[in-house]
Amino acid sequence: MEQAELFAHVNNSIRELAYEGPESQTWDFICECVDVTCHASVSLTLIEFDSRRTASPPVPVIASKHDDGMV
Repeated sequence: MEQAELFAHVNNSIRELAYEGPESQTWDFICECVDVTCHASVSLTLIEFDSRRTASPPVPVIASKHDDGMV
């Protein structure tokens, strides 16, 4: 499993655990870029996270410091 795929799985697990929280509350997710040295977190509301996952195609959670979106 690649890092981006692993972190996407972790982020999906965070989302599942946060199901009872208010949708407007921010949660820290892990950057899903391909850079193995990246340890950035991304604060998103559950609404923002869900809209990324339901987009077609799904939009990965990427830290804003990455200019091209995927490093």
